[in-house]
Amino acid sequence: MKYPEAVHIVTRKHLNEAMETCPDAANEIKAWVGIVEAVRWHNLAEVRRVFKDADSVDDYAVLNIRQNRYRMITVIHYAKTMDQRHTGGHVYIRSFLTHKEYDNRSKWDRRFGTR
Repeated sequence: MKYPEAVHIVTRKHLNEAMETCPDAANEIKAWVGIVEAVRWHNLAEVRRVFKDADSVDDYAVLNIRQNRYRMITVIHYAKTMDQRHTGGHVYIRSFLTHKEYDNRSKWDRRFGTR
């Protein structure tokens, strides 16, 4: 089901850069975008219904991409209903890392384009 107030991905530029840098992950990133655009998550349990390996670490939601070869570090602001008004929520892409880079916590929330 596609919701009228879909999740907003901030920023798609980061995903495009990840697809250029890691072309073997491009199809999975595109599939991830398609799924995220069609859902409205209210909590991590709902994320895990779609992405079984999603994990919460501090304030981040960490997703495995390409059979754990890459990790997408995100911050998710979940959908809410307030005063009979629905929000779609936001997913902020913080970093797209190799499995090895993921071990260095200082890379989790870096600006894209810097390595």
